[in-house]
Amino acid sequence: MEMEFKQLSVQNGIAEYQMLQDIGSHENGFPNEVYGISFNDYKKWLIEQDDYSKSQNLPENFIPQTTYFLYADGQPVGIARIRHHSSAFLEKQGVGNFGYGIAKQHRGKGYGNILFGKIIEICKSLGYTEVKSFVHVDNIASNKIFKNNGAVLAGVLNNTKNIYVTRTDL
Repeated sequence: MEMEFKQLSVQNGIAEYQMLQDIGSHENGFPNEVYGISFNDYKKWLIEQDDYSKSQNLPENFIPQTTYFLYADGQPVGIARIRHHSSAFLEKQGVGNFGYGIAKQHRGKGYGNILFGKIIEICKSLGYTEVKSFVHVDNIASNKIFKNNGAVLAGVLNNTKNIYVTRTDL
């Protein structure tokens, strides 16, 4: 199986749009603004996300972030957003350095582990020596992915989110 990890492009089309319809609007804490919107609004969202990756037109309290898609044999199966740097303001709210989602029809196939590895590579290239993540305590699959990939449980936020730290400099 051929795996690819590509940065979002304003040229992304219907395949990515349809994949995002298979991830709920705020499933397991991952905000998916594309869920339930029209294809035309999705195209506007692509431009907005591309701007965010370039530190352009950021809403107040936003950090530049880049969105990526994971593809298996040319088909999109997951999405990740990686913030370009940390924010104490966001961490106090339980928002970490990245977020990700795998489309429902593609779960349980190991794509979460592959996506996690790619995310950590990008975080390392951004200069992170450690990555902080917040995972809902009841999200069994993601908690397993984090533990299996070397993340260390550093605490629990408000009895709702596990706080994981992953070292990128080891």
